[in-house]
Amino acid sequence: MSQVRSVVSKEADVWILRLEKANGKVQEYRCTSEGQAKQLALVLSASAPVEPVQLQA
Repeated sequence: MSQVRSVVSKEADVWILRLEKANGKVQEYRCTSEGQAKQLALVLSASAPVEPVQLQA
């Protein structure tokens, strides 16, 4: 299971979400509100990977 560290901050009237993955890479997202940034952080840092579902005919 990989660890993801998230940081939400406000810079120049824009909320910034930075996600640092276990491999050291950082992804940055810009949001219009603090709530949006925090919700996005929760979704993107979910620890359980989602497995694809195959539909049967």
